[in-house]
Amino acid sequence: MELETFIKETLTQIYRGVESANTELEPSRTKEDGSPLPKMFLLQPGAKKDSGSGVFFDVAVTVKSSSNAGASAKASLLSVVEINVDGKQQGSSEQISRISFAVNTNQWHG
Repeated sequence: MELETFIKETLTQIYRGVESANTELEPSRTKEDGSPLPKMFLLQPGAKKDSGSGVFFDVAVTVKSSSNAGASAKASLLSVVEINVDGKQQGSSEQISRISFAVNTNQWHG
């Protein structure tokens, strides 16, 4: 899955999940006089982990490349392993990068 798709789907699912959870609980969350209680779950504006606001990602991105003898591969290689399979020389490499970032929540949501 592409990183862009992962971030988009994760944020969308969090947004919809908070709404869905509140909607499901709404009928049972009423005061004695019948008026509704405040929503149970909210996304808090901001991007401060210690205060519980924002959405934080810690993602490992893996890039793999392989090549057969005679072909070239353009990649920044972290490590290279060469093996001999059925008389053909093949090479493969894998590079793993970690990225951490926060997405600021613009407004209260729930």
